Amino acid sequence: MSTVQNDTNFIKTKDDKKIFCKHWFSEEKPKALIFLCHGLGEHCLWYDDLAEALVNIGFYVFAHDHVGHGQSEGTHNHVNDFSEYTSVIFQHCDEVKVKHPDLQLFIFGHSMGGAITLLAATSQPSLFQGVITSGPAIMATPGLFVSIKVFLGKILSRVIPMFKIANLQSEQISRDKEQVKRYEDDPMVHPYIRVKWGAAWIECTKKLEERMGSIEFPFLALHGDADALCDVQGSRMLYEKAKSKDKDLKVYPGFYHSLLLEPEEDRKRVQTDILDWLKQRI
Repeated sequence: MSTVQNDTNFIKTKDDKKIFCKHWFSEEKPKALIFLCHGLGEHCLWYDDLAEALVNIGFYVFAHDHVGHGQSEGTHNHVNDFSEYTSVIFQHCDEVKVKHPDLQLFIFGHSMGGAITLLAATSQPSLFQGVITSGPAIMATPGLFVSIKVFLGKILSRVIPMFKIANLQSEQISRDKEQVKRYEDDPMVHPYIRVKWGAAWIECTKKLEERMGSIEFPFLALHGDADALCDVQGSRMLYEKAKSKDKDLKVYPGFYHSLLLEPEEDRKRVQTDILDWLKQRI
């Protein structure tokens, strides 16, 4: 097993925002590249364990904090359109690809990051050679976005876009109380939904539903069937509608939203499923 190294830096977006980036790698020549796309309110440092495991099977791993998240600039949890997320992903991927032009590029996305991942992959279908989603925010459970909040969100997004319309309940992310406490104690976690972000998310899900029938890239969709934040039916819909010949759906009975933060034995199972899927494709 090779020693995992890492470094951090900042890149500038086209509108001059500083974006915090982290890269994980080893001294050995990588076999492939993978971008890790984090979820709403969290940041890329939550993916150290997965990144190190990926390096150990031959990947050069990179990620950044989305605009308005973690150590990146921007208003917390606010965008007018999800293209503000995908444009930075394309920029970051292009910069890494210049250094490794001959390597396959994969992408992993969790929760909101799963929706962003699919939006990016359907916008530039030839960019990624494989896509992995974990509890993607394709379809919210009724308890999170009841119809009245969606209706009000459309109105309020034009009037008071920064208004916080909902909070993510930390106890719903994992059955592991230590991971929940770690999440609650992290000063860089901002677990709430602003009105305008909610409207932008709704527009993103509409685009994804329209594009699902044209998806042909290889993908692995992962979801817990006890996910109280992002409905497992979203992943099932993705699997059923996509035309991809190489596609797989794994639904974990009793698992909560953040599959990689579940109790140790369970999160190791999820990580193994991710690594095995990737090893078969590089």
